Amino acid sequence: MKTLFINRHAKSSWKYQNLNDFDRPLNSRGKKSAAFMAQKLKEKGEDFDLIISSPANRALSTAEYFADEFDYDHALIEEAHSMY
Repeated sequence: MKTLFINRHAKSSWKYQNLNDFDRPLNSRGKKSAAFMAQKLKEKGEDFDLIISSPANRALSTAEYFADEFDYDHALIEEAHSMY
C-alpha cells in the first residue's frame, strides 16, 4: 500500500519586506524545524519514492531538507506547477 505524506513549508522569513512572496526564504527557525521534522520521519522508518514541491523558495527549501535526510537526489524533486 502506498502512503502519501503532505508537509507544509517551514517558517519563512519576512526580513526583506520587498521580496515577492514566491521568493521568501526560510528563516532560522524554519531551517531548524524542517531538518527536525525530516529526521523524525526517518526515525519512524518512513521512506519516499518521490518528493513533489511547489517551486516557491520556502517550499522547495523545505523539501530539500527532507531530501538531505533521506539521501534523495535534489535534482529528482518534482516541482508542481501552480498559479505562480
